Amino acid sequence: MAKILYYDASCGISGDMNLAALVELGVDFGYLCAELKKLNLAGEFKLVRKNVLKNGIAATKIDVVCAGERGEIPLGISSGKFCSNGLSGVKFEADRCENIRQSTHAKFHSHSRNLGQILKLVETSQLSAFVKDTAGKIFKQIATAEAKMHGVSVWDVHFHEIGAIDSIVDVVGAAICIEALDVPQIFTSQIELGGGFVRCAHGKLAVPAPATAEILRGASVSLGRADFEMATPTGAAILKVCARNLSDTDHRETPQNFKILSVGYGAGDKDAADFANVLRVMLCETDEERGEGDGRNLSEKAGYGEVCKQILISTNIDDMDAESFALACEILRKNGALDVFSRSIFMKKGRAGFELNALCRKQDAQNLKDLIFTHTTAIGVREIEVAKTELKREFARVQTKFGEIGVKISRGKACETGTSAQQNLNVQQNLGARQNFAASNSVQEILKIKPEFDDCKAAALAHGTTIERVRKEALKIYDETRKTKG
Repeated sequence: MAKILYYDASCGISGDMNLAALVELGVDFGYLCAELKKLNLAGEFKLVRKNVLKNGIAATKIDVVCAGERGEIPLGISSGKFCSNGLSGVKFEADRCENIRQSTHAKFHSHSRNLGQILKLVETSQLSAFVKDTAGKIFKQIATAEAKMHGVSVWDVHFHEIGAIDSIVDVVGAAICIEALDVPQIFTSQIELGGGFVRCAHGKLAVPAPATAEILRGASVSLGRADFEMATPTGAAILKVCARNLSDTDHRETPQNFKILSVGYGAGDKDAADFANVLRVMLCETDEERGEGDGRNLSEKAGYGEVCKQILISTNIDDMDAESFALACEILRKNGALDVFSRSIFMKKGRAGFELNALCRKQDAQNLKDLIFTHTTAIGVREIEVAKTELKREFARVQTKFGEIGVKISRGKACETGTSAQQNLNVQQNLGARQNFAASNSVQEILKIKPEFDDCKAAALAHGTTIERVRKEALKIYDETRKTKG
């Protein structure tokens, strides 16, 4: 059985509706907020979560409240310029053509970040490679559409500052939530655009906004269910990048048969007489063959975890200095490689060299090959499909005396007790992994808890202690919390 996310966008989609729906679906709100802190935008915004009723439907509402709207000076703004991260100067075009907010703190609205600055902000954060890659693709999708509409380069597209903060949070938050849910494939229904007019920075325009129309070219849409904008450019871009049935390069048909596991409702800002303005997202299971997938926990269960298909790219290098080789490996890790490893080899004429290996999802293979050719001396690569078995992953955060520490939990069950299973458990135990043995049917549960290194490092430096002490404290607190809940 393969898990999928199914978006019912018949009542609209925006960035904040998407965040709310995914949180209600199961993403921990505290985890989302903690991950967003890695953007180094603390003080510029906060997330506010509340429960609302939309035409009798209980839903979650998440608002991105900017500092200027709270009467506070955003962190990093001084004398009218962003100075914390060196991000200043260029005015952004609104990434979504929603009604412009009327704020008494409009003096803060003129400060902005352009596309290059946003991408740099994301890239230099401590977010995961998956989040960086997904968010970057969504931002580029929006910028490409806006650039075409205005006849300029994507790097010259402008967004208003307040809208930029909204956009950054909505887009990066979407990527964080998708990673946390760990669902390999996403599909969407027909997308309702709405109707009437929307007020943008350039005046009053008919729905859909030009950027929305450009992003959703080729998608199945409907128009006229309401007299307001129901699909924003941000919402459209999230679906365009993530939904497999909208993909231009790796299109998949939506499964027709599936089992609904859980449902999340994200509320919009509007009210309508005959329907609830909510985005519904469903976590489902299907036994339909969806093809090879994108390699994230996709396919049948086998052994200790999930079997997924990935691509292994390899090349031999004997004419490159070690420092440049190490940099190339780092570039691959930051651009979609799931794992990068090397080993020393001897080549013809006794020359010492390196074998470079990069493991990635199918859709990232071409980009990684291009990067290998660009940043190494390689003139050829090998590419093979491999089956990777991995445990399911969850994420949590624990409050320790050294501060809040992120924890990654990997778990799974052996299909049956046997020599190979026991050997695996013994190996993992020797490596310091933790196991919990199921009481029934002699089936063994594998449980591994690993505190996030970057959090432990920051805490150790801040408190003048060792990373190992922070790790032990995080594991202790996690165990205590787990026992209390259990």
